[in-house]
Amino acid sequence: MKHATSENVYQMLAFIVIVTLSVLSLFPLLYVVSMSLVHEQEWIAKNGFILWPDQPSLIAYKRLFAGEVIMRALGISVLRTLIGTLTVLAMTTITAYAVSREGLPGKRLLLFAVLATILFNSGLIPTYLVVRDLHLIDSFWAMIVPGLIDSWSVLVLKQFFENVPREIEESARVDGAGEGKIMLGIMLPMAAPALAAIGMFTAVGHWNAWFDALIYLNDATMQPLQLILRNMFVNPQLGFEFNPALVTNSTHRVSAESLKMAVAVIGTLPILCIYPFLQKYFTKGMYMGAVKG
Repeated sequence: MKHATSENVYQMLAFIVIVTLSVLSLFPLLYVVSMSLVHEQEWIAKNGFILWPDQPSLIAYKRLFAGEVIMRALGISVLRTLIGTLTVLAMTTITAYAVSREGLPGKRLLLFAVLATILFNSGLIPTYLVVRDLHLIDSFWAMIVPGLIDSWSVLVLKQFFENVPREIEESARVDGAGEGKIMLGIMLPMAAPALAAIGMFTAVGHWNAWFDALIYLNDATMQPLQLILRNMFVNPQLGFEFNPALVTNSTHRVSAESLKMAVAVIGTLPILCIYPFLQKYFTKGMYMGAVKG
C-alpha cells in the first residue's frame, strides 16, 4: 500500500513537471504568433503584450508579402537549405564511406584531418580569407562551401558503415558489384535513418543560419530570411519599401513588433512542419552507428 502511494505521488509530480515545462515551452510560441496577428490599434490598447488577439488580422503578413524583400529572402533560404543539405549529405557520405574502407591509402591521415576540424576551429578571420581567396564573396556558394562536410556526421556514418556485416559486402562483390554499387545499392539504403537524422540537423542549421551571410554577402538582394529577421530587430524598417505609418486607418496599420513576429513565424513554420515527419529517425539514426552488432 505504501509503495502504491509513493508511486502515485511520483506520477503526479512527474505530470506536474511535464505540464509546467510544456506550458513554458509553448508560451513563447503563442506570444510570437499572437503578436503577429494584431493590428496597431489593439497593440497600443494592450500595451504591446498580447497572448491572444481579440480581432486576429493578417495585416502584418500582407505588408511583408506585398514587397519583394521577404519573398526573395524566403526563396534564397529555401534554395540554400535544399542545396546545402543535399551537398552536405553527398560529401559527408562519400567521405565517411571512404574512411570506413580497409586498406585505403592515407586513411589515418584523412581521419586525423576529420578529427582536427572537430577539435580545432580556424577562427573567423582565416575562414573569411579563404572564402575571399576562393572568390566566393557576394556569391550564393559562400553560404554552402565553407560547411560542405560535417566532420561529426562523417564519424557517425563511418561507424555505421563499419558495423554493416562484411558478409553482405562480400556477397555483393561475388555478384560483381563494385564500390559505387555497394555504396549506393547496399550501404545508403541501410543508412537511411542516420542520413535522415543528419539531413534534418543540416537543414535546420542552414535554415536558421544568418551570420555567414552577414559576413560574406554585401549584396542585400542575396540575403536569406533569417538575416532579414536579424536586420529587422536592428532596424524594423530596414530593406522594406513600405511605411506602415502612411496608412491612416488604424485597423490597417501594423506595429514594428508585429512585423518582427510575423517574419519570425514565417522563418519558423517550415521547419515545424517538416520536423514531425523525421522525428522518428532521430534516436535510431544517431545511435545505430555507435552500437556494435
